[in-house]
Amino acid sequence: MMHLIQIALMLTLGPLVQGVMATLHARLVGRPGPPPLQPYRNLRKLWRKEALVPAGASPLFLAAPGIALGASITLSTLVPPLGAQPRTVDAIAIALTLALWRFALVLAALDTRSTFEGMAASREVTFGSLTEAPLILALASLAFGSGAALASILASAGLLIVCLSETARIPVDNQETHYELTMIHEGLVLEYSGWHLAMLQYASWLRQLSLLLLAAMILPGGAIATLAWLLLFIIAIPLVERLVAKMRFFEVPVLFATATILALTSVVMHVMRALS
Repeated sequence: MMHLIQIALMLTLGPLVQGVMATLHARLVGRPGPPPLQPYRNLRKLWRKEALVPAGASPLFLAAPGIALGASITLSTLVPPLGAQPRTVDAIAIALTLALWRFALVLAALDTRSTFEGMAASREVTFGSLTEAPLILALASLAFGSGAALASILASAGLLIVCLSETARIPVDNQETHYELTMIHEGLVLEYSGWHLAMLQYASWLRQLSLLLLAAMILPGGAIATLAWLLLFIIAIPLVERLVAKMRFFEVPVLFATATILALTSVVMHVMRALS
């Protein structure tokens, strides 16, 4: 029952988390920014608009938003309940769910035959292949519990780096850019509009909350501590975006290698502790 309540809250609060982070980011750069509830208004506005389809697009283009939304909802159900001990999570299922989301949008982007979307699809597949290893390793450390604080911190840091990539945030990507040559995640959805775009945006925000909550669960503490860590991440990510510049495309794999090393070190520390 508690797990169902948690899923319902995640489905409801996904846009709010995005709105809070957007407001904090705007304030940090000296702009008033949108109110935290703006994402809900954007979804309502987009849902009322007509969804236009590019000429010659196949049914795959129409199915991709539904697949992406379904994958994000599935991801939210795979997040273990708050306070559950021991916390068990199916790392492979989470990785495959994210891969399904990516696969559907990449095929839809290629289906439009747009040069910019094709370039974004190529970058998305490249980065996606580099984030799977740290994602699985970081989530694997969740099965060991929070006995080793340093190991948990390393795993959470690795998962946060993955989250920055999956949610199109600096230093990997930039949600606010409209320059096609640099877009990755946003470039995949250039041809979408109306309620199709509303579904994709909501799926993105729900996926963001799920990954942040997983990163918070890795750290030591019970349910209250997990919520505190989640709030800290929501505040810290806009601060990182304000202080760190976007990395060049060929430098991003170094960031993913760092995430892999952090997550792998965490697993090794947990194993050594269990054997000692």
